[in-house]
Amino acid sequence: MSNNNAFRIVYLGSPQFAVPPLRRLLQEGYDVPLVITQPDRPKGRSRRPMPTDVKVAAEELGLRVLSVANVNTPEVLAEIAALQPDVLVVTAFGQLLGDKVLHIAPHGAINIHASLLPDYRGASPIHQAVIDGRERTGISIMMIEKRLDAGDVLAQAGCDILPEDNTGTLRERLADIGADLLPQVLLDMREGRLQSQVQDEAAATYAGKITSERELLDWTQSARTLHNLVRGLTPDTSAYTCWQDGDDIKRLKIWRTSLVDDDAAELAPGTVIKADKQGLLVQTGDGILRLLTVQPPGKGQMDAAAWWRGQRDLQAAGLCFQSAEA
Repeated sequence: MSNNNAFRIVYLGSPQFAVPPLRRLLQEGYDVPLVITQPDRPKGRSRRPMPTDVKVAAEELGLRVLSVANVNTPEVLAEIAALQPDVLVVTAFGQLLGDKVLHIAPHGAINIHASLLPDYRGASPIHQAVIDGRERTGISIMMIEKRLDAGDVLAQAGCDILPEDNTGTLRERLADIGADLLPQVLLDMREGRLQSQVQDEAAATYAGKITSERELLDWTQSARTLHNLVRGLTPDTSAYTCWQDGDDIKRLKIWRTSLVDDDAAELAPGTVIKADKQGLLVQTGDGILRLLTVQPPGKGQMDAAAWWRGQRDLQAAGLCFQSAEA
């Protein structure tokens, strides 16, 4: 069997999703002389520059880290080339790799992508799978080429999407699956038995970036559609709804919901029906959605029922959430 330490890998990744595969490379004994990640960026209320999760992990593991805004610059290319890597491994790096980077290693560059390609190419495959109400997704390891997520697939592994999953919980499992799948791909690559599958272009679907416009709940949609949207946005961002308060429009962030088995009432979509011990029941275009965890303006997350108990004026007037902002 070949010595893993003789196979040199430059690793490119940024968020927490990319940490388990990096750790797995070291556990398997691979030589990782350089980790490349996105620059430190302002986060939180303090707006203090914070390192990526991959940078934090790599430094803890004693690896050399390069934080760059553009991996395709001559300076970065020279740094990578000097290390003579056998392959580049990319996981949620967040930058497009140009031709020179893709051809710098004899085995090219491979990517760990969080979908069963050609399904959900693009920036948000995990979010979109949950938003679409899918029951299954997975991990694909593929060769990187110029077209977005269109390279030949080297290996895949599936994963059930559980009814209680949101994007965060599903992403954790998928990261571990990617870490488990990677060593066999590298072993096959080193021993010359790697097989690839060309993607079916006719079956390709795309998952674009999640924009703020998609976060507003449209109460004319079904309860299940809205529930899946909340799950798919959480925890990276939240869905929200709004209501008219005099001349002002107020927003309420929605972090957690559940479906209600009761028959729908004959009320306008967005109407608050009642509160129970679990949450706040709201009429939708098809069915009833229970709000479990909400976040009013200027406050932290809280139980929806507790928030509603403090809204005596809204209770008296009867609240109907809007499906669009004025």
